[in-house]
Amino acid sequence: MNKYLFLILVVFIAFSYGCREKAVKYEDSGKTIHLMIDQILKVSLPSDASTPNDWRKTAYNDEILHRMGKPNYMLSDGSTGSPGMTTFKFKALQVGESKLYMEYGNKYKSEKAALKVFELNIVIVAKN
Repeated sequence: MNKYLFLILVVFIAFSYGCREKAVKYEDSGKTIHLMIDQILKVSLPSDASTPNDWRKTAYNDEILHRMGKPNYMLSDGSTGSPGMTTFKFKALQVGESKLYMEYGNKYKSEKAALKVFELNIVIVAKN
C-alpha cells in the first residue's frame, strides 16, 4: 500500500512541476501564450557566443512579468565555436497582458539593425 501511495505522490509532484513552467522557442515567435499567476515562462533562443551578437534588447511590462536572473547560454553540441541556445526565464506576477519583444544583433553597435526578432503576446490569468 505504501508503495502505491509513494508512486502516486511522485507522479503528482512531477505533473505539478511540469505545469508550473511553460517552454517556448524561436519558432513560437508571434504566438499568444497564456500563463497563470506564478507560472514560469522559459524562452530558449538560438545564439552564438563566438560572435559579437547577442539578445541585446528585451522589452515587456515589468508590472506583470518579472525576469528571473540572468540569461543562461549553453552550447548546442558542446564544441567551442558552435552555436548554442540562450535561455531566459520570466515569472507571471499578476493578471494582465504584455508583449515580450527581444532582438538579436551586435551588442556593441546597437544602432545596427537587428538580425533576428522574437515577439510573444502574453496573457496572464488568475489561478483556478
